[in-house]
Amino acid sequence: MKIPCRLAAFDLDGTLLNSDHKLSSQNCEALQQLAENEILVVLVSGRMHQSIKPISDQIGLENPIISYNGAMVKHATTDEVYHHTPVPADIAMAIVNDCMEQDLHLNFCLNDELFVAEKNKWSELYESRTGVPATPVGDLRQLAGKTPTKLLIIHPPEKLPPLLNSFNSQYDGKLYVTQTQPEYIEFMNPDVTKGRALTALAKRCEIPIESVVAFGDSYNDESLLKTAGFGIAMENAVTPIKACADHITATNDENGVAKAIWKLIL
Repeated sequence: MKIPCRLAAFDLDGTLLNSDHKLSSQNCEALQQLAENEILVVLVSGRMHQSIKPISDQIGLENPIISYNGAMVKHATTDEVYHHTPVPADIAMAIVNDCMEQDLHLNFCLNDELFVAEKNKWSELYESRTGVPATPVGDLRQLAGKTPTKLLIIHPPEKLPPLLNSFNSQYDGKLYVTQTQPEYIEFMNPDVTKGRALTALAKRCEIPIESVVAFGDSYNDESLLKTAGFGIAMENAVTPIKACADHITATNDENGVAKAIWKLIL
Protein backbone atom coordinates (compact mmCIF):
# COMPACT_ATOMS: atom_id res chain seq x y z
CA MET A 1 0.00 0.00 0.00
CA LYS A 2 1.29 3.43 -0.94
CA ILE A 3 -0.47 6.51 0.43
CA PRO A 4 -0.52 9.93 -1.28
CA CYS A 5 1.71 12.40 0.51
CA ARG A 6 2.72 15.97 -0.28
CA LEU A 7 3.34 17.06 3.32
CA ALA A 8 4.65 14.88 6.15
CA ALA A 9 4.41 16.15 9.74
CA PHE A 10 6.45 14.65 12.57
CA ASP A 11 6.17 14.98 16.32
CA LEU A 12 9.61 14.83 17.95
CA ASP A 13 9.84 13.34 21.46
CA GLY A 14 8.53 9.80 21.53
CA THR A 15 8.09 9.78 17.76
CA LEU A 16 10.93 10.96 15.52
CA LEU A 17 13.46 10.99 18.39
CA ASN A 18 14.46 7.94 20.42
CA SER A 19 14.19 7.62 24.19
CA ASP A 20 17.49 9.51 24.55
CA HIS A 21 15.84 12.36 22.60
CA LYS A 22 18.25 11.82 19.69
CA LEU A 23 17.66 11.53 15.94
CA SER A 24 18.79 8.19 14.51
CA SER A 25 20.64 8.02 11.21
CA GLN A 26 17.84 5.85 9.77
CA ASN A 27 15.11 8.38 10.60
CA CYS A 28 17.28 11.25 9.39
CA GLU A 29 17.89 9.53 6.05
CA ALA A 30 14.20 8.72 5.61
CA LEU A 31 13.20 12.37 6.10
CA GLN A 32 15.93 13.49 3.71
CA GLN A 33 14.53 11.08 1.12
CA LEU A 34 11.07 12.58 1.57
CA ALA A 35 12.50 16.06 0.94
CA GLU A 36 14.35 14.84 -2.14
CA ASN A 37 11.03 13.55 -3.44
CA GLU A 38 9.56 17.07 -3.09
CA ILE A 39 7.49 16.20 -0.02
CA LEU A 40 7.31 19.07 2.46
CA VAL A 41 8.76 17.80 5.76
CA VAL A 42 7.44 19.66 8.81
CA LEU A 43 8.60 19.15 12.39
CA VAL A 44 5.75 19.61 14.88
CA SER A 45 6.39 19.73 18.62
CA GLY A 46 5.42 21.12 21.96
CA ARG A 47 9.04 22.21 22.21
CA MET A 48 10.24 25.78 21.81
CA HIS A 49 11.27 26.83 18.29
CA GLN A 50 14.91 27.22 19.36
CA SER A 51 14.93 23.61 20.56
CA ILE A 52 13.56 22.26 17.27
CA LYS A 53 15.77 24.21 14.88
CA PRO A 54 18.98 22.21 15.54
CA ILE A 55 17.10 19.02 14.62
CA SER A 56 15.77 20.68 11.47
CA ASP A 57 19.32 21.78 10.61
CA GLN A 58 20.67 18.28 11.26
CA ILE A 59 18.24 16.89 8.67
CA GLY A 60 18.99 19.75 6.29
CA LEU A 61 15.47 21.15 6.11
CA GLU A 62 14.58 24.67 5.02
CA ASN A 63 10.90 24.56 5.94
CA PRO A 64 8.45 26.06 8.44
CA ILE A 65 8.50 24.57 11.95
CA ILE A 66 5.37 24.16 14.08
CA SER A 67 6.43 24.72 17.70
CA TYR A 68 4.78 25.18 21.12
CA ASN A 69 2.04 22.65 20.23
CA GLY A 70 0.95 24.89 17.36
CA ALA A 71 1.15 28.27 19.08
CA MET A 72 3.94 29.33 16.72
CA VAL A 73 4.74 28.58 13.10
CA LYS A 74 8.13 29.98 12.11
CA HIS A 75 10.42 29.27 9.17
CA ALA A 76 13.62 27.43 10.11
CA THR A 77 15.96 29.48 7.93
CA THR A 78 14.27 32.81 7.15
CA ASP A 79 12.84 33.27 10.68
CA GLU A 80 9.57 34.47 9.14
CA VAL A 81 6.78 34.05 11.70
CA TYR A 82 3.70 32.70 9.94
CA HIS A 83 1.58 33.02 13.06
CA HIS A 84 1.86 33.30 16.83
CA THR A 85 -0.92 32.78 19.37
CA PRO A 86 0.30 33.50 22.92
CA VAL A 87 -1.36 33.08 26.33
CA PRO A 88 -3.15 36.26 27.55
CA ALA A 89 -1.14 38.11 30.19
CA ASP A 90 -3.77 37.97 32.94
CA ILE A 91 -4.25 34.20 32.63
CA ALA A 92 -0.49 33.68 32.51
CA MET A 93 -0.14 35.47 35.86
CA ALA A 94 -2.97 33.38 37.33
CA ILE A 95 -0.95 30.26 36.45
CA VAL A 96 2.18 31.82 37.98
CA ASN A 97 0.28 32.52 41.22
CA ASP A 98 -1.18 28.99 41.27
CA CYS A 99 2.30 27.52 40.94
CA MET A 100 3.71 29.73 43.67
CA GLU A 101 0.93 28.72 46.06
CA GLN A 102 1.39 25.00 45.33
CA ASP A 103 5.21 25.12 45.10
CA LEU A 104 5.23 23.85 41.50
CA HIS A 105 8.08 24.31 39.03
CA LEU A 106 6.97 26.49 36.09
CA ASN A 107 8.64 27.19 32.74
CA PHE A 108 7.64 30.61 31.34
CA CYS A 109 8.32 30.71 27.58
CA LEU A 110 8.55 34.28 26.29
CA ASN A 111 10.07 35.51 23.00
CA ASP A 112 11.43 31.98 22.45
CA GLU A 113 13.43 32.23 25.68
CA LEU A 114 12.89 30.17 28.85
CA PHE A 115 12.44 31.81 32.26
CA VAL A 116 12.12 30.06 35.63
CA ALA A 117 11.98 31.24 39.24
CA GLU A 118 15.09 29.22 40.06
CA LYS A 119 17.23 26.51 38.58
CA ASN A 120 16.59 23.05 40.04
CA LYS A 121 16.34 19.38 39.07
CA TRP A 122 13.31 20.11 36.87
CA SER A 123 14.98 22.88 34.88
CA GLU A 124 18.02 20.60 34.51
CA LEU A 125 15.77 17.77 33.26
CA TYR A 126 14.20 20.07 30.67
CA GLU A 127 17.58 21.37 29.52
CA SER A 128 18.99 17.84 29.20
CA ARG A 129 16.08 16.87 26.95
CA THR A 130 15.80 20.00 24.83
CA GLY A 131 19.13 21.78 25.00
CA VAL A 132 17.39 24.98 26.12
CA PRO A 133 19.00 26.70 29.14
CA ALA A 134 16.71 28.38 31.65
CA THR A 135 17.17 31.93 32.90
CA PRO A 136 16.34 32.21 36.65
CA VAL A 137 14.55 35.46 37.56
CA GLY A 138 13.71 34.85 41.23
CA ASP A 139 10.04 35.79 41.03
CA LEU A 140 8.07 35.12 37.85
CA ARG A 141 5.55 37.78 38.87
CA GLN A 142 7.97 40.37 37.56
CA LEU A 143 6.91 39.16 34.09
CA ALA A 144 3.37 40.42 34.72
CA GLY A 145 1.89 42.01 31.61
CA LYS A 146 3.84 39.70 29.29
CA THR A 147 2.14 37.23 26.95
CA PRO A 148 4.09 33.95 26.97
CA THR A 149 3.82 31.55 24.07
CA LYS A 150 3.51 28.65 26.50
CA LEU A 151 3.66 27.76 30.20
CA LEU A 152 4.92 24.37 31.37
CA ILE A 153 4.73 22.67 34.77
CA ILE A 154 7.25 19.88 35.46
CA HIS A 155 6.23 17.54 38.29
CA PRO A 156 6.64 13.90 39.42
CA PRO A 157 4.67 11.64 37.02
CA GLU A 158 2.82 9.81 39.80
CA LYS A 159 1.42 13.13 41.06
CA LEU A 160 0.50 14.51 37.65
CA PRO A 161 -3.01 13.05 36.95
CA PRO A 162 -4.90 14.85 39.77
CA LEU A 163 -2.99 18.05 39.03
CA LEU A 164 -3.87 17.82 35.33
CA ASN A 165 -7.55 17.23 36.13
CA SER A 166 -7.59 20.19 38.51
CA PHE A 167 -6.06 22.60 35.99
CA ASN A 168 -8.32 21.32 33.21
CA SER A 169 -11.37 22.10 35.34
CA GLN A 170 -10.05 25.44 36.55
CA TYR A 171 -9.12 26.77 33.11
CA ASP A 172 -11.75 25.04 30.99
CA GLY A 173 -12.39 27.26 27.94
CA LYS A 174 -9.66 29.70 28.98
CA LEU A 175 -6.59 27.59 28.18
CA TYR A 176 -5.58 24.53 26.20
CA VAL A 177 -4.17 22.23 28.90
CA THR A 178 -2.44 19.00 27.90
CA GLN A 179 0.08 16.41 29.05
CA THR A 180 3.01 15.98 26.65
CA GLN A 181 5.53 13.97 28.71
CA PRO A 182 5.11 11.89 31.89
CA GLU A 183 6.29 14.94 33.88
CA TYR A 184 4.81 17.81 31.80
CA ILE A 185 1.58 19.79 31.95
CA GLU A 186 1.48 22.46 29.25
CA PHE A 187 -0.74 25.54 28.96
CA MET A 188 -1.43 27.32 25.67
CA ASN A 189 -3.96 29.73 24.24
CA PRO A 190 -7.29 27.86 23.86
CA ASP A 191 -7.20 28.45 20.09
CA VAL A 192 -3.96 26.45 19.82
CA THR A 193 -3.57 22.82 18.71
CA LYS A 194 -1.09 21.06 16.48
CA GLY A 195 -3.98 20.17 14.16
CA ARG A 196 -5.07 23.78 13.65
CA ALA A 197 -1.52 24.87 12.92
CA LEU A 198 -1.13 22.02 10.44
CA THR A 199 -4.38 22.96 8.71
CA ALA A 200 -3.30 26.59 8.36
CA LEU A 201 0.13 25.66 7.04
CA ALA A 202 -1.23 23.15 4.51
CA LYS A 203 -3.69 25.78 3.27
CA ARG A 204 -0.91 28.37 2.95
CA CYS A 205 1.19 25.89 0.97
CA GLU A 206 -1.85 24.96 -1.16
CA ILE A 207 -1.63 21.31 -0.14
CA PRO A 208 -4.93 19.45 0.35
CA ILE A 209 -5.23 17.99 3.84
CA GLU A 210 -5.95 14.60 2.24
CA SER A 211 -2.33 14.60 1.05
CA VAL A 212 -0.93 15.19 4.56
CA VAL A 213 0.56 12.36 6.64
CA ALA A 214 1.24 12.89 10.35
CA PHE A 215 3.17 10.90 12.97
CA GLY A 216 2.67 11.09 16.76
CA ASP A 217 2.66 9.31 20.10
CA SER A 218 1.23 11.47 22.91
CA TYR A 219 -2.00 13.16 23.95
CA ASN A 220 -1.13 16.46 22.28
CA ASP A 221 -0.78 14.63 18.95
CA GLU A 222 -4.44 13.64 18.75
CA SER A 223 -5.49 16.73 16.78
CA LEU A 224 -2.46 16.24 14.51
CA LEU A 225 -3.38 12.68 13.56
CA LYS A 226 -7.10 13.40 13.28
CA THR A 227 -6.46 16.44 11.05
CA ALA A 228 -4.09 14.74 8.62
CA GLY A 229 -5.36 12.69 5.72
CA PHE A 230 -3.45 9.73 7.15
CA GLY A 231 -2.35 9.42 10.78
CA ILE A 232 0.44 7.12 11.97
CA ALA A 233 0.92 6.28 15.65
CA MET A 234 4.02 4.79 17.23
CA GLU A 235 3.85 1.39 18.94
CA ASN A 236 4.87 3.25 22.13
CA ALA A 237 1.98 5.71 21.75
CA VAL A 238 -0.66 6.21 24.42
CA THR A 239 -3.92 4.34 23.83
CA PRO A 240 -6.04 7.30 22.55
CA ILE A 241 -3.45 8.04 19.86
CA LYS A 242 -3.37 4.45 18.68
CA ALA A 243 -7.16 4.47 18.59
CA CYS A 244 -7.35 7.44 16.21
CA ALA A 245 -4.49 6.33 13.92
CA ASP A 246 -4.81 4.81 10.46
CA HIS A 247 -1.61 2.82 10.95
CA ILE A 248 0.63 1.81 13.85
CA THR A 249 4.36 1.55 13.22
CA ALA A 250 7.25 0.31 15.36
CA THR A 251 8.44 2.17 18.45
CA ASN A 252 10.54 5.33 18.46
CA ASP A 253 13.51 3.21 19.58
CA GLU A 254 13.05 0.87 16.60
CA ASN A 255 13.09 3.60 13.90
CA GLY A 256 9.32 3.31 13.51
CA VAL A 257 9.18 6.57 11.54
CA ALA A 258 11.67 5.35 8.93
CA LYS A 259 9.94 1.97 8.66
CA ALA A 260 6.57 3.61 7.98
CA ILE A 261 8.05 6.03 5.45
CA TRP A 262 9.68 3.23 3.44
CA LYS A 263 6.62 1.00 3.70
CA LEU A 264 3.83 3.48 3.05
CA ILE A 265 5.18 6.60 1.33
CA LEU A 266 8.39 6.01 -0.63
